[in-house]
Amino acid sequence: MKIRLTFAFLILGLVLAFLGGKGLVTSIMPAKDLYDPEVDWTKLRNGQRVCADVDFVIEPFEITSNDSGQDVSAIYTFPDLKVDSDDNIYIAHYMGILVNSEDFSKYNRMVDASWDWWDGKGELGSAGTDSFDGYLRKMDKKEKEFIHDYLKDWYSESEIEEMVVPYVMMRNQTMLANVLMFVGGIVLTLVGALFGFLFFIKKGGN
Repeated sequence: MKIRLTFAFLILGLVLAFLGGKGLVTSIMPAKDLYDPEVDWTKLRNGQRVCADVDFVIEPFEITSNDSGQDVSAIYTFPDLKVDSDDNIYIAHYMGILVNSEDFSKYNRMVDASWDWWDGKGELGSAGTDSFDGYLRKMDKKEKEFIHDYLKDWYSESEIEEMVVPYVMMRNQTMLANVLMFVGGIVLTLVGALFGFLFFIKKGGN
């Protein structure tokens, strides 16, 4: 029992320290502004820190529900707007942005306002913006299938392959949360190591 408790503390501590440390490193990295015209979405990397004052976003291509059937999160479709040499605005790429349920109302209003602006009926950002700061997570197979399925009414499969940048924008935890996770992980690891040391000392003395 004691040895299992020791390993549990060690494993949990190492996992928390790793996740907290990774979060800290990500949070201090310089962020790439996804609205910067010099930023090439196709050259972004998994885990890279990004930011954007999101004002143009369209419907989610994946919605996640809990066991009670309540929607808890959704991945909205985030387009890469560009301007050509004739000052025409077009969409060059797409990726996803993860939104939790408490922000559904805000994002749904932003979706409606985005389509109104695209159709020439309103101002961009009229429903507000979201100051996003986070990192990129690679899409899994199912997410890629969902975004392809969502876009297929507008583009051919070959166009979708070129336009989809297979990342989901994930919001950063706060610096404090990452520090607490890292420190907590270190403490648990040390406790586990101490338990292990005492266990083997006691065992050796018998």
